[in-house]
Parts: sequence; structure tokens; C-alpha cells
Amino acid sequence: MSEAAQGVWVLPERLTLDTVAALFRQGAARPGAIRAFDLSQVGEIDSAGVALLHWLRERQHALGLPPAPVLGDAAARYAALCAAHRVADAAQLS
Repeated sequence: MSEAAQGVWVLPERLTLDTVAALFRQGAARPGAIRAFDLSQVGEIDSAGVALLHWLRERQHALGLPPAPVLGDAAARYAALCAAHRVADAAQLS
């Protein structure tokens, strides 16, 4: 995960079981610094990627912060996977 500008975290092409551990370490260290997740480069997202985004956004909510929005072409896939897994979007909890 790289930080593009002002807290926008640009996620890599693959947001899968193979990549989430390193991304988790980066995001969990500074959940308040993440202002948005940019999925514009994501070509593959699986349930591990959904879990990562969900956990980070839930953590922000638990800290009293607004959950960072999910942006980019893969945002619709993220939302669909959340619905398929019956995972409530953190933004709905506010």
C-alpha cells in the first residue's frame, strides 16, 4: 500500500491472501492517517482483501474516526463482496 497524497492509500493490483499481511501491518500502524482507500489499480480482490479493508475501516470507526471511503473501479466489487459475505460496511454503522 502506498500513500499517494494526503492520506489516500493506493492499494496494489492484487488485494489477496498473498498480499494482505504486509498491507495489514502498514495500515494497522496508522489507521487514523488513512483518509481514503484508492482501489483504482486493483485488478484482483478476494475475501482476504475484503477482510483487510473491513477491519481497517472498522478500526477507524472504533477510534471515533469516519471510515475511509473506498474509491476506484474495484469499489463496486468490494461492496458486492461485502454483501455476499454479509459484512456490514463500517460507514453504515455511523
